Amino acid sequence: MRLWFMAALAVAGPALAQSSAVVDEGTLSVTQKGLPLGRESFRIVRAPGPGGQVYRATAQIALGDDRINTTLGTDSLGVPVSYEAEAAQKGQSVQRIKGRGRPGRFSVLITTTTGESAREYLLERGALLLDENVFHQFFFILLARDQGQANAISPRIGRQMRFQLERRGSDSVEVAGRLIPSQHFALTEAAGVTRELWVDGQGRILKVVIAERGLVALRDDPPR
Repeated sequence: MRLWFMAALAVAGPALAQSSAVVDEGTLSVTQKGLPLGRESFRIVRAPGPGGQVYRATAQIALGDDRINTTLGTDSLGVPVSYEAEAAQKGQSVQRIKGRGRPGRFSVLITTTTGESAREYLLERGALLLDENVFHQFFFILLARDQGQANAISPRIGRQMRFQLERRGSDSVEVAGRLIPSQHFALTEAAGVTRELWVDGQGRILKVVIAERGLVALRDDPPR
Protein backbone atom coordinates (compact mmCIF):
# COMPACT_ATOMS: atom_id res chain seq x y z
CA MET A 1 0.00 0.00 0.00
CA ARG A 2 2.89 2.35 0.73
CA LEU A 3 4.17 1.81 -2.81
CA TRP A 4 0.74 2.75 -4.12
CA PHE A 5 0.72 5.93 -2.03
CA MET A 6 4.12 6.98 -3.29
CA ALA A 7 2.92 6.40 -6.84
CA ALA A 8 -0.09 8.63 -6.22
CA LEU A 9 2.16 11.40 -4.95
CA ALA A 10 4.39 10.94 -7.97
CA VAL A 11 1.42 11.76 -10.21
CA ALA A 12 0.80 15.00 -8.34
CA GLY A 13 4.50 15.76 -7.85
CA PRO A 14 5.19 17.98 -10.87
CA ALA A 15 2.29 20.23 -9.85
CA LEU A 16 3.91 20.66 -6.44
CA ALA A 17 7.36 21.44 -7.72
CA GLN A 18 6.75 25.05 -8.74
CA SER A 19 6.74 27.90 -6.24
CA SER A 20 3.61 29.60 -7.57
CA ALA A 21 1.51 28.55 -10.54
CA VAL A 22 -1.81 27.63 -12.05
CA VAL A 23 -1.71 23.87 -11.58
CA ASP A 24 -4.93 23.08 -13.45
CA GLU A 25 -7.47 25.09 -15.42
CA GLY A 26 -10.17 24.09 -17.86
CA THR A 27 -13.78 23.12 -18.40
CA LEU A 28 -15.60 19.83 -17.85
CA SER A 29 -18.71 18.80 -19.75
CA VAL A 30 -21.11 16.91 -17.50
CA THR A 31 -23.56 14.26 -18.66
CA GLN A 32 -26.08 12.19 -16.73
CA LYS A 33 -27.11 8.81 -18.09
CA GLY A 34 -25.59 9.84 -21.41
CA LEU A 35 -27.53 13.10 -21.73
CA PRO A 36 -25.94 16.58 -21.51
CA LEU A 37 -26.44 18.11 -18.06
CA GLY A 38 -24.10 21.09 -17.95
CA ARG A 39 -20.55 22.35 -17.62
CA GLU A 40 -17.98 23.26 -14.98
CA SER A 41 -15.28 25.87 -15.51
CA PHE A 42 -12.50 25.77 -12.94
CA ARG A 43 -9.07 27.10 -11.98
CA ILE A 44 -6.66 25.77 -9.33
CA VAL A 45 -3.76 27.98 -8.25
CA ARG A 46 -0.92 27.19 -5.87
CA ALA A 47 0.96 30.01 -4.18
CA PRO A 48 3.19 30.70 -1.16
CA GLY A 49 1.26 31.19 2.07
CA PRO A 50 1.81 31.42 5.81
CA GLY A 51 3.63 28.29 6.91
CA GLY A 52 3.97 26.86 3.39
CA GLN A 53 2.19 26.51 0.08
CA VAL A 54 -1.57 26.95 -0.24
CA TYR A 55 -4.13 26.21 -2.95
CA ARG A 56 -7.05 28.29 -4.16
CA ALA A 57 -9.61 26.56 -6.38
CA THR A 58 -12.50 28.42 -8.00
CA ALA A 59 -15.30 27.21 -10.23
CA GLN A 60 -18.44 28.30 -12.04
CA ILE A 61 -20.89 25.44 -12.57
CA ALA A 62 -24.06 25.23 -14.64
CA LEU A 63 -26.13 22.05 -14.30
CA GLY A 64 -29.61 22.35 -15.78
CA ASP A 65 -31.28 25.31 -14.06
CA ASP A 66 -28.72 25.27 -11.22
CA ARG A 67 -25.78 27.64 -11.04
CA ILE A 68 -23.03 27.18 -8.44
CA ASN A 69 -19.97 29.35 -7.76
CA THR A 70 -17.31 27.96 -5.43
CA THR A 71 -14.03 29.10 -3.87
CA LEU A 72 -11.96 26.61 -1.87
CA GLY A 73 -8.76 27.38 0.00
CA THR A 74 -6.56 24.53 1.27
CA ASP A 75 -3.16 23.89 2.76
CA SER A 76 -0.39 22.07 0.89
CA LEU A 77 -2.00 18.67 1.57
CA GLY A 78 -5.45 19.68 0.36
CA VAL A 79 -6.95 20.07 3.85
CA PRO A 80 -9.63 22.80 3.67
CA VAL A 81 -8.91 26.16 5.26
CA SER A 82 -11.85 28.11 3.82
CA TYR A 83 -14.81 27.47 1.55
CA GLU A 84 -17.50 29.61 -0.01
CA ALA A 85 -20.24 28.47 -2.36
CA GLU A 86 -23.40 30.07 -3.67
CA ALA A 87 -26.14 28.17 -5.47
CA ALA A 88 -28.85 29.79 -7.58
CA GLN A 89 -31.86 28.45 -9.45
CA LYS A 90 -33.35 30.39 -12.36
CA GLY A 91 -31.35 33.44 -11.32
CA GLN A 92 -32.42 33.42 -7.67
CA SER A 93 -29.96 32.67 -4.86
CA VAL A 94 -31.17 29.63 -2.90
CA GLN A 95 -28.16 28.63 -0.78
CA ARG A 96 -24.90 30.02 0.57
CA ILE A 97 -22.18 27.97 2.23
CA LYS A 98 -19.33 29.42 4.28
CA GLY A 99 -16.69 27.20 5.82
CA ARG A 100 -13.71 28.06 8.00
CA GLY A 101 -10.98 25.79 9.32
CA ARG A 102 -9.03 25.78 12.57
CA PRO A 103 -6.71 23.12 13.97
CA GLY A 104 -8.54 19.81 13.81
CA ARG A 105 -11.94 21.31 12.95
CA PHE A 106 -13.85 22.73 9.99
CA SER A 107 -17.01 24.75 10.67
CA VAL A 108 -19.72 25.19 8.04
CA LEU A 109 -22.62 27.67 8.02
CA ILE A 110 -25.36 27.07 5.44
CA THR A 111 -27.89 29.82 4.68
CA THR A 112 -31.01 29.07 2.63
CA THR A 113 -34.30 30.82 1.98
CA THR A 114 -35.72 29.13 5.07
CA GLY A 115 -32.96 29.86 7.58
CA GLU A 116 -29.48 28.89 8.75
CA SER A 117 -27.80 25.73 9.96
CA ALA A 118 -24.30 25.15 11.31
CA ARG A 119 -22.14 22.07 11.61
CA GLU A 120 -18.60 21.26 12.64
CA TYR A 121 -16.47 18.49 11.13
CA LEU A 122 -13.33 16.76 12.36
CA LEU A 123 -10.32 17.16 10.13
CA GLU A 124 -9.02 13.75 11.08
CA ARG A 125 -6.30 12.16 8.98
CA GLY A 126 -6.19 15.22 6.74
CA ALA A 127 -9.83 15.31 5.67
CA LEU A 128 -10.52 16.91 2.29
CA LEU A 129 -13.58 18.75 0.98
CA LEU A 130 -15.62 17.30 -1.89
CA ASP A 131 -18.80 19.28 -2.46
CA GLU A 132 -21.77 17.66 -4.17
CA ASN A 133 -21.75 18.12 -7.98
CA VAL A 134 -18.36 19.88 -7.92
CA PHE A 135 -15.90 17.80 -9.91
CA HIS A 136 -12.59 19.70 -10.03
CA GLN A 137 -12.18 19.21 -6.27
CA PHE A 138 -11.20 15.59 -6.93
CA PHE A 139 -7.79 17.07 -7.79
CA PHE A 140 -7.07 17.17 -4.05
CA ILE A 141 -7.62 13.45 -3.58
CA LEU A 142 -4.07 12.74 -4.75
CA LEU A 143 -2.73 14.97 -1.99
CA ALA A 144 -4.40 12.80 0.69
CA ARG A 145 -1.87 12.06 3.40
CA ASP A 146 -3.20 8.69 4.60
CA GLN A 147 -2.01 5.60 2.79
CA GLY A 148 -4.81 4.11 0.72
CA GLN A 149 -7.55 6.13 2.44
CA ALA A 150 -9.16 9.56 2.22
CA ASN A 151 -11.69 11.36 4.37
CA ALA A 152 -13.94 13.92 2.72
CA ILE A 153 -16.41 16.52 3.95
CA SER A 154 -19.45 17.06 1.75
CA PRO A 155 -20.89 20.29 3.21
CA ARG A 156 -23.90 20.62 0.93
CA ILE A 157 -25.37 17.28 2.03
CA GLY A 158 -23.92 17.38 5.55
CA ARG A 159 -21.82 14.22 5.37
CA GLN A 160 -18.29 13.20 6.19
CA MET A 161 -17.20 10.22 4.13
CA ARG A 162 -14.30 7.79 4.27
CA PHE A 163 -12.96 6.27 1.07
CA GLN A 164 -10.62 3.47 0.21
CA LEU A 165 -8.29 4.74 -2.51
CA GLU A 166 -7.26 2.28 -5.19
CA ARG A 167 -4.90 2.88 -8.06
CA ARG A 168 -6.26 0.99 -11.05
CA GLY A 169 -3.26 1.50 -13.28
CA SER A 170 -2.39 3.23 -16.51
CA ASP A 171 -5.11 4.09 -18.99
CA SER A 172 -5.94 6.66 -21.65
CA VAL A 173 -8.78 9.16 -21.91
CA GLU A 174 -10.06 10.64 -25.17
CA VAL A 175 -10.32 14.43 -24.89
CA ALA A 176 -11.36 16.44 -27.95
CA GLY A 177 -10.38 13.55 -30.24
CA ARG A 178 -6.97 13.07 -28.64
CA LEU A 179 -5.97 10.10 -26.49
CA ILE A 180 -4.20 11.30 -23.35
CA PRO A 181 -2.17 8.88 -21.17
CA SER A 182 -3.66 8.80 -17.70
CA GLN A 183 -3.69 7.18 -14.29
CA HIS A 184 -6.99 5.67 -13.13
CA PHE A 185 -8.04 5.84 -9.47
CA ALA A 186 -11.14 4.64 -7.62
CA LEU A 187 -12.60 5.90 -4.34
CA THR A 188 -14.97 3.46 -2.68
CA GLU A 189 -17.15 4.11 0.37
CA ALA A 190 -17.99 1.40 2.90
CA ALA A 191 -21.48 1.15 1.36
CA GLY A 192 -19.86 0.30 -1.98
CA VAL A 193 -20.49 3.57 -3.82
CA THR A 194 -17.51 4.21 -6.09
CA ARG A 195 -16.21 7.39 -7.67
CA GLU A 196 -13.62 7.01 -10.42
CA LEU A 197 -10.99 9.53 -11.39
CA TRP A 198 -8.58 9.84 -14.31
CA VAL A 199 -5.68 12.31 -14.24
CA ASP A 200 -2.77 13.05 -16.55
CA GLY A 201 0.91 12.80 -15.63
CA GLN A 202 0.78 16.12 -13.78
CA GLY A 203 -2.27 15.21 -11.70
CA ARG A 204 -4.65 17.31 -13.79
CA ILE A 205 -8.28 16.21 -13.99
CA LEU A 206 -9.30 14.44 -17.20
CA LYS A 207 -12.45 12.56 -16.22
CA VAL A 208 -14.64 11.82 -13.20
CA VAL A 209 -17.33 9.11 -13.13
CA ILE A 210 -19.97 8.54 -10.43
CA ALA A 211 -21.66 5.46 -11.88
CA GLU A 212 -24.35 5.19 -9.20
CA ARG A 213 -25.78 8.54 -10.32
CA GLY A 214 -24.97 8.11 -13.99
CA LEU A 215 -22.68 11.16 -13.89
CA VAL A 216 -19.66 11.67 -16.13
CA ALA A 217 -17.52 14.83 -16.14
CA LEU A 218 -15.10 14.90 -19.08
CA ARG A 219 -12.58 17.58 -19.88
CA ASP A 220 -13.41 19.62 -22.99
CA ASP A 221 -9.82 20.25 -24.10
CA PRO A 222 -6.44 18.66 -23.35
CA PRO A 223 -4.55 20.25 -20.43
CA ARG A 224 -2.02 22.91 -21.48
